[in-house]
Amino acid sequence: MYNYSWNPVYSLVMQIKYEYIEKFGNINYEQTENQTCLEIWIEKLNNKKYLDIFKYIQVNQKDTEVLIRYGNYADVFGGEEDITSDKFWAMHDGFYTECRSITIDLQLEIILLSGMAKFKNLNEGAENQLNVILEEIENAKNIEITNKLDGSLQLARHIWEYGRIIMSGSQAIDVDKSWRLQDGYNMLLSDNNYKTMLIEHPSLTFIFEFISLKDAHVVNYKKEQEGLYLIGIRNVYTGEQFSYKKVKEFADKYNVKTTEIFNKTFEEVLEDVKTKKSNEMEGFVIDIENQDGYVHKIKVKVDDYVAIHRILSKISSINLIIKSIALDSFDDLISKIPESYRDRVYKVANVVLDYIRSMDRDVKEYFNKAPKDTRKDFMIHVDANVPIEYRGYVKNLYLGKKNNYIMSGNKKCPSFKTLKEIGIENYSEIFELEE
Repeated sequence: MYNYSWNPVYSLVMQIKYEYIEKFGNINYEQTENQTCLEIWIEKLNNKKYLDIFKYIQVNQKDTEVLIRYGNYADVFGGEEDITSDKFWAMHDGFYTECRSITIDLQLEIILLSGMAKFKNLNEGAENQLNVILEEIENAKNIEITNKLDGSLQLARHIWEYGRIIMSGSQAIDVDKSWRLQDGYNMLLSDNNYKTMLIEHPSLTFIFEFISLKDAHVVNYKKEQEGLYLIGIRNVYTGEQFSYKKVKEFADKYNVKTTEIFNKTFEEVLEDVKTKKSNEMEGFVIDIENQDGYVHKIKVKVDDYVAIHRILSKISSINLIIKSIALDSFDDLISKIPESYRDRVYKVANVVLDYIRSMDRDVKEYFNKAPKDTRKDFMIHVDANVPIEYRGYVKNLYLGKKNNYIMSGNKKCPSFKTLKEIGIENYSEIFELEE
């Protein structure tokens, strides 16, 4: 049996499994349409600690394999809950920092794939403030500065127990259910260099950035830049994350694509992020190794890229999309974001617009049935025959007032309906893309 004690996610999952066996006497790995077996175990155990931790986690399952990711973390900042980013990453002793698409075989009790631990942006959190980073750099043993590519995360490893290579995306675990993962898998298997690299190192998870014109983000890449870029390597048995120098040595040895290592100073990076455009690059990753060998990783993003993503983070807010529709400013909102991000906004917008159309249809139907001989007769009929949630709107039609079905009050002091008030209980499903 391998020792995976370095990984808190694996440890907790095994704790849940054996607590379930102890309580119920047996275990199975069957999933339902809506729940993985792990989520079923947690629900049946009804342990508050487990329920609290997995509240913000997305779990995907294929056979006995589960992929665990802070997938629902984005929903935390969608306007439904009051929690800050710093608070989130500190919760449960930093548990979520290791929930970056770790894949576990529940039956064999092995870690299949382990990505890099979560690391933050410059000036995000006390430990990443500029003055702290400058002091660390001054006393550093080694500094590595690389290009932060703007693609999709994909992990791959040759699994000795399976006798084959497996691959996952940031959320996808089944190549038959994700075109991105299928494309990346095909890229990898069609190149003997990638296959050889994985087969010769079965203890290592190889971490790639998948660049494809079909999967365009903010940076504009060219056709010849498509491919799988090796950006990290991690040992599943020890948790060791390889330096970029070692990553490049692997890439050079096996002749595979990798991220660029820059011969720059940190001061030059700070100057570059002011002038580079978001369609040119996302930013830089800085690895600062101290005298004891500890590596502090930070991201430094291009100012223009940050500005774009501030908009993107805002448009991911359910409440902001509802507000923009209510105030008739949705066109202005959608015009500010890249084409590749618009689908997820339209998903929420379409739910809201369908609600508005449905409300308008029902209100007009109640209005048409009401007697209109006198105002008194109309109002008496409405109060007696129209459900309370429609009455005010029906009366507005009679009085010639315009209805706003998702905003109340006036523009100086408005209030807006939430998705739950619109009738959507499981609002996170709206944001679920293919991966």
